[in-house]
Amino acid sequence: MKKITLLIVGVLLMAILGACGNESSSAKEDNKITLWYWNRGLDEAVLEKVKEEFPDVEFVAQKLPPGSDYKTKLSSLLASKNSDDAPDLVLMNIWVSEYLPHADKFANLYEYGGADLEKIYPTWKTSQAVTGDGKTMIAVPVDTAPTGFFYREDIFSKAGIANSPEELSEKVSTWDGYVDVLTTLKEKTGGYAVTSIKDAFSNYVNKLDNRVFDENDNFIGDQQHIKEAWDKVIELDEKGLVFGNIDELSQEWNAALNNDEIVGYDGPVWAKDILIDTTPDTAGKWKVSRSPINDGNDGGSFLAVLKSSKNPEVSAEIAKFINSSENQITSYKNLSLFPAEMDALESDELDHNEEFFGGQNTTEIFAESAKNVKEAYRGSKESIVFTAFRDELDLVKVKGKDPEEAWLDALEKIERDLGL
Repeated sequence: MKKITLLIVGVLLMAILGACGNESSSAKEDNKITLWYWNRGLDEAVLEKVKEEFPDVEFVAQKLPPGSDYKTKLSSLLASKNSDDAPDLVLMNIWVSEYLPHADKFANLYEYGGADLEKIYPTWKTSQAVTGDGKTMIAVPVDTAPTGFFYREDIFSKAGIANSPEELSEKVSTWDGYVDVLTTLKEKTGGYAVTSIKDAFSNYVNKLDNRVFDENDNFIGDQQHIKEAWDKVIELDEKGLVFGNIDELSQEWNAALNNDEIVGYDGPVWAKDILIDTTPDTAGKWKVSRSPINDGNDGGSFLAVLKSSKNPEVSAEIAKFINSSENQITSYKNLSLFPAEMDALESDELDHNEEFFGGQNTTEIFAESAKNVKEAYRGSKESIVFTAFRDELDLVKVKGKDPEEAWLDALEKIERDLGL
């Protein structure tokens, strides 16, 4: 009789445990959070930590094809009325500003601690994901892309330009000083540090506190600050200080680097890995100083919560966890994703001497740059404007088009395409 009683109790206990397991499984499924990202856009070691930090959540990270394929898929999703298969979280690139007119498709992170985020990230970074009226924040900063001036120390030193990154930073801190350095470099070595006038133009605008739209999305790209940028890069070309008209990161660019034709480059932190992969024979000869004229930013990503999410509060907490100071440091060590969070930028854990850069700790340069990028509003239609400017600068360089005629033609096309 005693055995029968124990057997009955055991069966009941298993039934109870089974029911609890099903309820737990069901509860976890109700808390399913899905994330879209692209390869190397987020650190997968950090994504694994999400599962430990949020044990009651079924976290699913879906890696999608990068580039235009990803952006097209996201745009199609936002245009669709069917949100059944929509993720909760989406990774976005520097083009986050293009989606600000569709802020109603995203959870307003000001309702989930967004004001606190503004205290721990640089203003210039958080502002890129905030609508012009300042009422809606659509994404959490992930990484940044502060710029520095990559240069061949052996060649710059032999030309008598500078013997240290500090000395070069000082010499290129003004426009006239920058032009003098480029002139000496060309005269004494035959080398260049400007690839094309169109990239020089984009780089210059990336240093400004006003770009081509104001916060009410009025076009201001026809104003003096942009014309001045145009005139300055034309000046570089007229003085023979521009290498050619090749695209940065192209095969031609790689060849020019390896042939000692391009021996300097005002570029973002992520270009470090490209230089290392592209020019292994020059290891130990490169250094990085501060960017000419001002610090800039060229890239960086964000993590947004879609409005259609059934769990926006949990999703927002996951977005903040992925981008905590500790996890941004981990992501930098694992994937070279340069931190956006201020405490992470101050951390000694980022520091390390880099053999390719002659033992220099280049993180110091880029961290300081990240703290000093100027806040500037990015309009949702910047791609229209920059395509027109860059196309006309192509014609100046390749066809010898008159720069003033090219400027006016660019403005005419921009106004037409913007419907002004």
